[in-house]
Amino acid sequence: MRLAPVLAVASITLVLAACAPGPGPTPAAPVAASTPAAAASSVPNNSTPESAAAVDAAMSDAATHLGVGVDQLRLDRVEPRQWPDSSLGCPQPGQLYSQIVTPGFLIVIAGANKRLEYHTDTRSRVKLCQES
Repeated sequence: MRLAPVLAVASITLVLAACAPGPGPTPAAPVAASTPAAAASSVPNNSTPESAAAVDAAMSDAATHLGVGVDQLRLDRVEPRQWPDSSLGCPQPGQLYSQIVTPGFLIVIAGANKRLEYHTDTRSRVKLCQES
């Protein structure tokens, strides 16, 4: 009869261990982004697996925005950033934003004689912040 409490404690310990966060991110080697345009161009050395979803979303948005194929775009720069709030560093007048530091990326894409600067979160939320 004393075995039941021991099994209960062991079960709870296993469940809690399974829910614990894993080790922090490991340094990633540079990789090519999964978009055809990125594969066709020289991919910045700082592109990582963590930035892949954000880069894909930015490339797709840039292609739509410029009315060109993704294969006509070039990924110029990817930099990790800590945006000061949920506006991703691109606040719009009259909008309210959560005041929480939001990790993400600064992504610069070139194509159709334009340079597009995107601000993203760590997933695939992207904002076109500057076009030149």
